[in-house]
Amino acid sequence: MHSRNHRKSLGLTVLVSAFCAGSLTAQSSELRLVEELRLGRVDGSGPDVFANIDDLAIDAHGRIYVADVGWREVRLFDRGGRFVRSLAPEGDGPGERRYWPAAVSTRITWDPHRARLWIDDGLHLLVLDSLGAEYARETREPGFLPGNREPMGKVFRVDARGRLYEILQGPSGRDSTHVYLSRGTADSEYAFVPERTLRIEARGIIRGPPQTRRIGRGTLTGTLNEHEPPQTAWAVSPAGELWGAGIEEPRAWELSFTGDTLRTMSLAGEAGSKRMELDISPEGWFWLRREASSGASSTWDLLDNCGAYLGSASVPHNVSMTEVGAAGRIHVVASNALGVEYILRLRLETNVEPRRC
Repeated sequence: MHSRNHRKSLGLTVLVSAFCAGSLTAQSSELRLVEELRLGRVDGSGPDVFANIDDLAIDAHGRIYVADVGWREVRLFDRGGRFVRSLAPEGDGPGERRYWPAAVSTRITWDPHRARLWIDDGLHLLVLDSLGAEYARETREPGFLPGNREPMGKVFRVDARGRLYEILQGPSGRDSTHVYLSRGTADSEYAFVPERTLRIEARGIIRGPPQTRRIGRGTLTGTLNEHEPPQTAWAVSPAGELWGAGIEEPRAWELSFTGDTLRTMSLAGEAGSKRMELDISPEGWFWLRREASSGASSTWDLLDNCGAYLGSASVPHNVSMTEVGAAGRIHVVASNALGVEYILRLRLETNVEPRRC
């Protein structure tokens, strides 16, 4: 990417609790995202022609895992963008899985502690290595079936200590209008063992009409209930810190799993801006993606590991999801005006270094 996109710095006031000593000041820095890799083509039949990307993950070697539910498989590319192999194809054999209709999204998460890939859509969980060898699987009943009051959970993060984080949504005997976050470990069979569960957000349920879906050789009829749009963007840092950022309100906060607020930060910026996604790098930098004013560009506000505002950086692409890595590198799923999806690796150019708070 050769274009530059300059923006005025946004003045942010950072409020920190007694858990973080010292005073913080905003740093002035020119931020620029430079394209290092583009993966994807508009036409053809190669593995870099994507149909419907649900999620992506990056392992410790910089290899890229792409969950393409349109092609019903996970595709693995090396750091240079060369196709390596297909994983988790459609089927019932070892290393294979069944793909649910598009109404249920698939999350893939690289586990740096165990060198495993967790593939989870809330109904089917599959644990593989980078060669496609299966280590565990689990099948759950859909939450919309009559009489099923269990929430639909998906593994979405594994921290540096190997702890798993699962988001729970849908019908629940506790409260069907809330979203829960559960932290736990994996036993010897890779089953999720929850240690703590936190109610993180109240959201109403939109009840849809009965629908019939084809599952394998049969069909399944049920009512798909959806939650109202979230009001908070949630993220777990590689160190296991839980952070939320208000979509409508300019504020971010760190929570403990007992529900205590450990730190808060004011994110006053452009009037009316909404933050749709929050990610935290291994160095502790905060990446907050704003709602795009148009489909032609995407912008992130960046704060350093001490919570000081660094500036904003933009790219001329419509971004739908971000995977933040170390050393200022991020991978994003973007799309063009025709809705064709591709993957970009971007490098942040800045003169600011991580510091001790």
